Formats: sequence, C-alpha cells, structure tokens
Amino acid sequence: MALQRNAAWIVAALLFVALAFMHQRRFDSATPASRLDLLHALIVDRTIAIDTYHLNTPDKAANGGHYYSDKAPGTAVFSFPSFALAAIVLQARQVSLDSEPGWLASSWAASAGSNALLAALGGAALFSWLRRWVTQRCALLTVVALFLGGAPLPYSTMLFSHAMVVGLLSTGVWAIAHRSDQERASSQNPQALRGWLSKRRFDLLSGTACGWALASEYTAGTIVVGLFIWLVLLEWRRAAPFALGAIPPLLLIPAYSWACLGTPFALPYSYQASFPQMQEGLYAIRWPDAVTAFRLLFGPTRGLFFWTPFLAIAWLGYSRLQAKSPRWFWLTYAVPMVQVIVISGRTWDWQAGPSLGPRYLAPIIPLLALPCALGMQRFPKLGIALAACSILTTTLATLTDACPAGLIYNPLIELHIPLFLKGEFSPNLGMVLGLPPYASIVLFYAILIGGIWWLWKRLAAEEGKTRCLQDGTACD
Repeated sequence: MALQRNAAWIVAALLFVALAFMHQRRFDSATPASRLDLLHALIVDRTIAIDTYHLNTPDKAANGGHYYSDKAPGTAVFSFPSFALAAIVLQARQVSLDSEPGWLASSWAASAGSNALLAALGGAALFSWLRRWVTQRCALLTVVALFLGGAPLPYSTMLFSHAMVVGLLSTGVWAIAHRSDQERASSQNPQALRGWLSKRRFDLLSGTACGWALASEYTAGTIVVGLFIWLVLLEWRRAAPFALGAIPPLLLIPAYSWACLGTPFALPYSYQASFPQMQEGLYAIRWPDAVTAFRLLFGPTRGLFFWTPFLAIAWLGYSRLQAKSPRWFWLTYAVPMVQVIVISGRTWDWQAGPSLGPRYLAPIIPLLALPCALGMQRFPKLGIALAACSILTTTLATLTDACPAGLIYNPLIELHIPLFLKGEFSPNLGMVLGLPPYASIVLFYAILIGGIWWLWKRLAAEEGKTRCLQDGTACD
C-alpha cells in the first residue's frame, strides 16, 4: 500500500507543477501590484512604505505623507522568501529588479513560492480528507476539478491571496477532521494520545492555518469564524486550542497596521487613498443584494457556477452528507451560504476588478469539496463531465488572460477564445523553454492529463487489490 501512503504527496506535486506552470501578461493589476510594490520597497528601499512605487496601483493607504499597501499582510509575508531569492538571482544575472523582466520574474517566483505552493499542499490535505469519505479516485477528481478548474489556478498565477487561502483553509479543515479520527482511534487505544499537546496538536494546526488565511485575506473571516463557532457548538473543548493556534498569525494584522498607521486598532482600508466607497458600510460591504448574489453565482462575468460548473454536483451530495453526518452537513452548507450573503453586499465593484470568477467567494471551496465528492461518487459520469468542463474552461482562461476587465460581460466568449485562436498566451514554462506558443500549451495539457491518468490508473489498481483482500479472493 505504498501508493496509498504517498498518493497525497503525488497530488501535491502534480498540483504545484500545474499551478506554477504559467504566470500572467497582466500580473500587475491593482491588487497584485499593491503587494508587489510592498515587496519591491522591502528589498530596494528597506521600508514598508511604497512611496517609490505607489503610482503602480490605486490599492494603497495614505498616512503621514506616505503610501502603504492596503492589503492584508499575510500574502506578502509568505511570498517574501521566494521573492527575495528571485531578487538575488536577478542581481547575479545583472538584471535590475525594477526592470520589466525583473518585475515579471520576481512576481512569478513570489506567486509560485506562496500561492502555488500553499494551494498544492492544501489540495493534498483535502485529498487525504476526502478519501475517508469516498474512493481515492473520486477524491482525486474532486480535488483536481476544484483546484485546476476553479479559483486556485488563476489566482496562483498572480499575487492575489485567494489560492493560498483555499490551500490554508483546506489544511485547516483536514486537521479538524484528522483530530476527530484520532479521537475515535484513541477510544480503542487510550495510550495512543498522551499529554495536552499530543491531543490538541491538530486543533492547534487547524487554528494556525485558518489564522494565516485570515491574515492573508480578510474575506476569509466568514469561513474562519464559522469553523470556530462550529467547534464551540459541537466540540467546545477543541475551540480553545484552535483559537490559540490562530492568535500568532492574526497578530500580524495589528502589527502591520501599527507600522503603517501608528495604531493597531484600524486597518489600512480605513486610509484608502483612491476609493471613497471603501469608507461606506464595512469596507464597502453593505446590505445583501439578491441581484449581486445571482451575478456572483451564475452570471458569465464572474459567476461561480459558470466558471466552475463542477460545484453544481454538490447539490447531489448534500442529501447523502446529511444522512451520513449532520454536523458536517451544516458546516459545509450554512457557512458558504453566509459567505455568499455577506459578499453580495459589496455591490460597488462587485466584479472585484480584473479577475477571473468571484474571487471573494473562493474561501468557500474547501467546504464545498465534501458534498462535491459525495455527489461525484453518486453520479460519476456526470461528475467527470462537469470536472472536464471546469478544467477546460478555467485552464483556457488562465493560459490566455486571467485578468478580464469587469466591463466584459462574457470573458470566455469575448476574450479567452479569441486570444486562444490568435495564439496569444500568457507567459508559461513552455515559452521559457523556447517552445512556440501552441506547443507550450500542448506541453501543459500533456503534463496535466498524463499526471492525472497515471495516478488514476494506479489508484484504480490499488482499490482493486483492496477489494480482493476484503473479499478474500485472489488478486493478480
């Protein structure tokens, strides 16, 4: 059963290659540029003030005659090591960090070393969790459909935060579930868990992962708070170590505010320099709006189910989940619903700038994975078709331009397909290796399809051997 032990790491490797394979021609839109400005300022100017670069982005806070990135600080912290390494390599090759090639290379490295890496590890954790509920092949296809046919792929190719947030929340959910499995195992072997730390280490890990998710993206707060309340209501003794694990990364938020604003009791969004709408409501989030919710879920501009139709199969899995585990049903159903309701209140700029899909709904993906997997197991042919459609749609968009303007009603028809037909693609590793544009796309799909098929066949063989052992029949 060596493959069963290593399958999660193989999934992580496959996801990382796919997520890091490409970058974007317009990697410096407002949100990624704000974080890139901070990273450049840290390396070049040795300061967190982005005064030298602030004209690159409207996403900035103004205070005391200086400008600062107004984004949650966690993403910059995670991406700094790979960004700094890229800066060292560029300097060794006598390429200026502030040149056009320097910006592209350093942004690509920062994105791969943060978003792609954490998303890949989170996908592996999600796979490990799902295979306790469904077959390994079903778990594999669910993870691939959600990570390569959903938000993690496009947001791994720029310094948005949402890919790493999906990975961190996936890790947090896996850790919570793993702790529950430990408790069941220890009921048969009381010596298995000894000491407070041994018993609570996975709750601490879950809290730490969720804390980093919130410190990287404020819109992940609904999911993090939802997980905490769920623990309080169902297993209140586990809520304390979860909160304890979350505190250190969450302290980064007031620390960054103090450094920028001189007070830990305000966010940089309160000092937003370009958009007065951010001063309304809760940082531009007001009362829920049904029209905006419909656009975020079903519209071709940013619709969640338009860009990732595989998520629709979750509705076919909820009934089975409710029968198997009401506690997991309510977590995976109610919390995503609250996220949609809350985010629908951001009617101003509901498209969230030039981005692919509803990026503020990305944090719900780890919770939707379980009902999707159960729906996939009930209706495998439909699941495979929806997964293929999601992967094809999202990879096509990411390979061409994952930054469609909000004014484009249907980016798939109006932008991505025309770019593909003209052979205009975003930078990718195939092009770096000197391949022609279409050949670089063939290389990407060859790696993706070949990797999935290789692992699928071996998981099928392993599942066959497991059934033979359970039935007591001979295995070839």
